[in-house]
Amino acid sequence: MLFSHTPLARRTWLASFGTVAAGVLTSPQVLAAAEVNSQAELQARALQAVGIEVVLPPLADNGNAIPLQFTLQAPAGKQLVGFEIIAPENPNRVILRLKLGQAQSRFKFNTRVRLAMSQEVWVLAHLNDGSSLGRGTHTVVTATACFDET
Repeated sequence: MLFSHTPLARRTWLASFGTVAAGVLTSPQVLAAAEVNSQAELQARALQAVGIEVVLPPLADNGNAIPLQFTLQAPAGKQLVGFEIIAPENPNRVILRLKLGQAQSRFKFNTRVRLAMSQEVWVLAHLNDGSSLGRGTHTVVTATACFDET
C-alpha cells in the first residue's frame, strides 16, 4: 500500500519547518557572527602587516579605475603562495584571489580596482605555512560633477 500525502499534511510540515528555520536563523549566535571579509572581521583577525607595502591614492576622483600597487615580501624562511585583494564595502568583496604557480619570496603587482565607495582596501598575503599577512589602506572616493556654463 502506498502512503499518500495530503496537501494539508504537506502544508503543516512546511509550516513547522519554516518555524524551526526562522528560529535557528534568528538565534543570537547567528546574528552576532561577523560576515566573511567584512571590515570588522578583517580587523578582528589582527593580521601582521610586515612585508606588505601598498600604494593606493588617498583621494580618487571616481571609483571606476583606481590604481593599486603593492609589494609582498615573505618573512625569512617562508614563501608566498597567493594573495587576495578585498574591498569590504563592495557588493562583491573579493576583488582578486590569486594562487601563485610557484612559491615566491618577493612579489610585486600593479592593477586598477573599482570601488563602490570610500573604504579600506585590504591586501592579504598567504604563506606556505598556512599563515596570512594583511594590510588595509584607506581611500576616499569622490563624485565629481561636470559643470557647464549655464
